[in-house]
Amino acid sequence: MADVAVEVGRKLDEVGPSVATVMQFPISQYFEVLRGLVDFTRARGLGMVYITAAVPAKTISMTFDALDIDASNITFVDCISQMMMSDRDESGKAIYVESPTVLENIILKVAFLMRKAGGTRQLVVVDSINSLSLHNDAKMLSEFLHVLISSLSPKDAYPVVLATEESMRPDIAEMLALVCDQIVELNAPE
Repeated sequence: MADVAVEVGRKLDEVGPSVATVMQFPISQYFEVLRGLVDFTRARGLGMVYITAAVPAKTISMTFDALDIDASNITFVDCISQMMMSDRDESGKAIYVESPTVLENIILKVAFLMRKAGGTRQLVVVDSINSLSLHNDAKMLSEFLHVLISSLSPKDAYPVVLATEESMRPDIAEMLALVCDQIVELNAPE
């Protein structure tokens, strides 16, 4: 399964920064995709802004710890904790948006974290478009991604959108094909 993590880095190296990439994969590959993204950032001295709309930042941080993944270069924009009334991450590595429906606040929080990072280039992960599509229609998500990707381009950031195959709606898949530069399908090794 480590091949998936390697493939993530290889695909991002092929296109370089400022290319909006959708990583589509079966849910069984989720942790390997995350490992690949973290390995990619660490190997290249990048930071990571991790927008989470599915799982609270605290849970993801604990998962990284359990998997022995060094997540010290990651800051979170947590869009789900407040809505779920879950515990907040007290490490200072997460900032919160009241709901995944407040897309403009997500963009503002990402811009803040990009400024705070100074000269350190960032990989910006949207996890996941499937979760955001439960709370927003395709037109709103299209506008959100367009503005987010456009704002990241001059900063040489790596915009990455995560999408699980099992929950992909046809209208969201169509929107991603129009808004993002490439869709990479990651599959389990046979």
